Amino acid sequence: MIGHNLKNIRRFFAICSIITTTFGYAQEEARLEYIDIFKKVPSTSLSAIESSFSKAAIPGWGLMLGATAITYHYDEKLYSYSQQKGRDWGIGNEDNTSPLLQAYGHELVRVPTDTGSFLYFLGDGWMHFAIAGSMVGASYASGSTYDFNTGIMIAHGMVVSTIFNQALKRSFGRESPEVKTSERGSWNLFPSFNDYNTKTASYDGMPSGHVMTATLTFTILAERYSQYQTQIYTVGGVWISALAFQMMNNGVHWASDYPLGIAMGWVFGKAAVGMVAKPKKDEAQKETSWMMVPSATPGGMGVYAYKSF
Repeated sequence: MIGHNLKNIRRFFAICSIITTTFGYAQEEARLEYIDIFKKVPSTSLSAIESSFSKAAIPGWGLMLGATAITYHYDEKLYSYSQQKGRDWGIGNEDNTSPLLQAYGHELVRVPTDTGSFLYFLGDGWMHFAIAGSMVGASYASGSTYDFNTGIMIAHGMVVSTIFNQALKRSFGRESPEVKTSERGSWNLFPSFNDYNTKTASYDGMPSGHVMTATLTFTILAERYSQYQTQIYTVGGVWISALAFQMMNNGVHWASDYPLGIAMGWVFGKAAVGMVAKPKKDEAQKETSWMMVPSATPGGMGVYAYKSF
């Protein structure tokens, strides 16, 4: 079991490394502080609320509500189909994440041990905090304030969006498929604090926090590294689709839990990017590149490194 955990942990950090070393801007901007992850929660929350209830958001509301209604109608069929495919493909229908760190009887970190649990882990908060942390760490090596700020934005967006996500989960009280007592799950509005904490799966179906977090991360990356936007959204689409499938396969979510989660990730991702004022149009973002060329001098052979902006 330990060997499986170590293998998947290495895979996990490899993904974070690939994501965080793909980008690189020479653009400098005002540096955020670690405390801003929490200090700017009120302003980001207000920005997200204002954008969500503006006239420009009306088409988005229509799309989200329409997608929710359609998927809700087919929830049972989509759930059954996903579970059947999970068995056909040898993934299984169980959540096989395993505790890695525990304290005082509580599990702090769970890690994947097989393909199915790894797909589920794609939306785990530890995955996305690690992506944020990797960007912050990479920024110290490169000296890039831009990358540092992006990491802070991801962590900040997760904190803000989770507050709203928890508020909605504790309001809707929707049953997850694995514990359903009625078709498409019962809705037990405003469950007590104790009931929610002791029987979480019976109340935390909508919206999906995992899908929200993954959407938030890719939204921030696409906004910050716009020259890679097509690639980022392509990877993000595959990533979130795999995650969404697995959470139906292991009975954690219904398909109709996803549209609101995606919408929240998008809105809070956009709001988190607003932590730093956008540069003026004449301060366009520039890429930094290095070129190594051989050289011959009276002193012998060598290599020159040229840096271009």
